[in-house]
Amino acid sequence: MRLNFEFTEEQVKDLKALQEKTGTDTMKDLFNDALIMLEWAVDETANGNDIAAINEENDRYRVLITPVLQRVARQQAKLTALAS
Repeated sequence: MRLNFEFTEEQVKDLKALQEKTGTDTMKDLFNDALIMLEWAVDETANGNDIAAINEENDRYRVLITPVLQRVARQQAKLTALAS
């Protein structure tokens, strides 16, 4: 199946820079990797886990907050509350 998306020039520039930075051969590969990461993040969030960048050296972490992960967390909280 073929899907078409419209991006701004700035978004295309950012995608190409990300493709180059990651050494990804094609946009298809870039999007496949991004989809895998998003699926994992959604599953982990649905299981009550935070997605975070951890700096063990400084004992610091930063939680990733995105609109989609916030929605998943809210939906999971509602389901948990209904089950109680």
